[in-house]
Amino acid sequence: MAGRDVLARSGAVTERCHVDDVDGLIAVAEAERLLGPLLDAALEGEVEVPEPSLERLVERHAAAMAWCVLIEARLLEVRSWFDDAGGVEHRVIKGAAVAHLDESDPAMRSFADLDLLVAADDIDRAVGVLEASGATRPWPQRRPGFDRRFAKSVTLTCPDGIEIDVHRALCDGVHGVRVPLAELFEQSDSFDLGGESVLALTSPHRMLHAAYHAVLGSHTPRLMSLRDLARYMARLDLSPDVIAPIARSWRGEAVLAAAVDVTSAKLGLDARTLLGAGASSPQSGWPAWLAWSATVDVSDAEAAVVAAQQREGSSFGRGKLKVLRELPGFSRKVAYGRAVAWPSAGHLAARGLRRSDALRSLAGLGRRPLG
Repeated sequence: MAGRDVLARSGAVTERCHVDDVDGLIAVAEAERLLGPLLDAALEGEVEVPEPSLERLVERHAAAMAWCVLIEARLLEVRSWFDDAGGVEHRVIKGAAVAHLDESDPAMRSFADLDLLVAADDIDRAVGVLEASGATRPWPQRRPGFDRRFAKSVTLTCPDGIEIDVHRALCDGVHGVRVPLAELFEQSDSFDLGGESVLALTSPHRMLHAAYHAVLGSHTPRLMSLRDLARYMARLDLSPDVIAPIARSWRGEAVLAAAVDVTSAKLGLDARTLLGAGASSPQSGWPAWLAWSATVDVSDAEAAVVAAQQREGSSFGRGKLKVLRELPGFSRKVAYGRAVAWPSAGHLAARGLRRSDALRSLAGLGRRPLG
């Protein structure tokens, strides 16, 4: 069996298999951040791994977990820095939250950085606190006030190499504007970390974030991201009856449908391979999601919006101009349009760009859109 197929099915389908290139599989698992599921499959006898390779797998997984522990320690430090600055409303998202809330063992879910969703009005203060503690951002915001009003996130790197992504929204572009940010802070789940209670998004919002990230986060989603979504889809408490109405209220059904489709296609999963003869079993939410995906009505216009965001990701290409139609108020439209088309000289200089580069990107004339 091909290595990527083994990784895709790890944690989703129990299937004993032989792998020809085990060391290559370990390398792919490390790149895809799936060392935990692969090690679990090896220890359970689902994947045949010779002893020398198993030792290497254990070693690489231990190194990944050691890095995660450092990130979690930094999370506790950041919370302390925020408190000392008078408080910054935030939620932990993605890696650490998924590991502690959605896995039976946090060691099954590795992560490379710290992701925080921060209330928009607190973004500038959060970034300032992190910079005062030694973290640096690669370049200034596009124009003064852009982070607080329009940015998806601000990435900062600590002196020890730990990266912190301070998110204002769950995604870029049209759908980033459509998601009601205040709703994400109305309720929360929590997990214990070092004796402290850490707040995260609720499970429906975590599932939708996984869907948005899988489809809109990059042109080629990581297997780890698809695995996250596949596990949410298997949960009976996160059925289409629960999740689809939220997506509809966000005008994001097209994103959710695309995420369900790509997860099924990329992982090779369907009701039969997941459940065998018991495809109608009530023990998995997958049949309901497959049925929903087959019947949900997605217009050509909405599908085109999703496709444009997939192509550009976080880059500022022509698709980002569609955000103008979503923004409320003339002044916000003007401010956004100016920031996208005419970034500050300091922003351009820090990135080694010319004014014409930004304009060519928006016009679709550059080799690729500029981030």
